[in-house]
Amino acid sequence: MKAEPGTQKISQAVASRLLPSYRPATPTLRKIAGIIVRNSRFLLTTHVGADADGLGSQVGFYALLKALKKDVKILNNEKIPAHLETLIPKSLIAHLGEGGVTEDKARKMMKDRFVFILDSSEPKRSDKVGALFLELERPWASMDHHVLPARPEYCVDPSYAATAELVWDLYHYFKIPISAKVALALYTGLVADSGNFRYPKTSLRSHLMGGHLVSLGIHSDYVYRAIYENNPKDRIKLVARLFPRAEILPNGVVYVAVYQKDREGLELGDSGTEGIVNQLLAHQGLKAAAVLIESEEGEFKASLRSIGAVDVASLAKKFGGGGHKNAAGLKILKPFAQVLPIIVEELRQL
Repeated sequence: MKAEPGTQKISQAVASRLLPSYRPATPTLRKIAGIIVRNSRFLLTTHVGADADGLGSQVGFYALLKALKKDVKILNNEKIPAHLETLIPKSLIAHLGEGGVTEDKARKMMKDRFVFILDSSEPKRSDKVGALFLELERPWASMDHHVLPARPEYCVDPSYAATAELVWDLYHYFKIPISAKVALALYTGLVADSGNFRYPKTSLRSHLMGGHLVSLGIHSDYVYRAIYENNPKDRIKLVARLFPRAEILPNGVVYVAVYQKDREGLELGDSGTEGIVNQLLAHQGLKAAAVLIESEEGEFKASLRSIGAVDVASLAKKFGGGGHKNAAGLKILKPFAQVLPIIVEELRQL
């Protein structure tokens, strides 16, 4: 779906006046550019549980590298989530496992390639893909916008609201035009990781990027609905099961546990719990929310959100997860029942 002609015309007029004078110049861009110049073959991946920003920035960076005459492939741990399939071109993204490539083929894909991890910090957050390229001793770097310690492999700038915004800046750094397909992927990443332009890292640059991409024909309402209002019908039944037992802690943190039995008899696809944590937090007097999920394998996953100075990313990082101060997640490969009380105690300390 494309933007309304009148809206696009206004955006194009403003973009034609503003963008020629825009000059991105962060040190991170120069560092990434140096890696691009020194290498000819690349593999792109992202964190396990690939999300809109990880995927959108991958597609954008893939097209940029192609425009620079580089040999590039994308390999993730899982296929694109169903609710993002209309926004992210599936044909560009290979994945491991069922319906995807074998580990042997993945090893061949990685041969002689420099690996970029997008929207993530370390190989271990890329699960099997990360383990494979470390096994093959491939050189790597992460391209991210989260707060991370200094390290040679990190191409990080926390001033960006999304990794997709950093990739957009790279296009201007290299003076390469953005196609409509790439614009959709980058806008998807920006909307998701800026909370639809609400989170604290949303800057004038974020809005300039959004306006520029809208001028290329992006229908902003279509993207918003695909990300935030695209739940399966049985999601209503799931919420009805969960919310009555949501617990509000004395410190203003609300959480709910989602057991496998809660999903029985429901058709939820692969994104049935997506966004529930935001619904929990949307009530007066609360400062943070958590949805604690028992995976199909019986292991522990969590989605965390907060408001203001409450830092849920620090909690996630203690257990190998990550994210933003106000939006983070984690996965622990241990039995759900064993981990649940530990995380609830952490929530009590926020």
